[in-house]
Amino acid sequence: MAGQDGKTTREAMLEAAQNILADSGLEALNSNAIVEKAGVTPPTFYHYFSNKYAVLRELGMQMMDAQNEVLRADTGLMISTEAELEAACFNSIQRSYRMTRAFRGGYALLVSLRAVPELKEVRLNSHAEMAELLTRYMIEQKLCNDFDSVVVRARLGVEMRYAAIEMLFETNFRNEQTVLEYTAKALTRVYDFF
Repeated sequence: MAGQDGKTTREAMLEAAQNILADSGLEALNSNAIVEKAGVTPPTFYHYFSNKYAVLRELGMQMMDAQNEVLRADTGLMISTEAELEAACFNSIQRSYRMTRAFRGGYALLVSLRAVPELKEVRLNSHAEMAELLTRYMIEQKLCNDFDSVVVRARLGVEMRYAAIEMLFETNFRNEQTVLEYTAKALTRVYDFF
């Protein structure tokens, strides 16, 4: 069902949830708030979502997919020096960070994906998928050939990126450039191919 502005009822409720997260945080999000903000009835909400965690799951998956697209795009780069690897790491984390900052309610979603047990697998599955993607890329680039060793480093790298982005939100974006630069340097050391 689409409204006057072309959005489906489901999209309108997801947008309402994002606005609540952005304006008031995770604690303010509940089905009643979503219903009120979206201008729908409770039965309409429950037709699409079983509870607020289903809404958070959907939004979390959208945000993680957007972050992952940044990483996927980088797997087309040819890297042959440590400086190129560090530059690629910096550009990638900077784009992921900007995308997360632009994602309405992004910080509250980051927190929910780490703190809410029902949502943990969204983050963990996404990070495992990206670690495997990075591992295959590094093997194809002939930067290494030991899958088991590289997948551990790739997973650590994915977790470091996520933590750095979360830290920037938590510190009100203090030392943004420096945090991104140090994270890129740390990622380069974790991968340790040169």
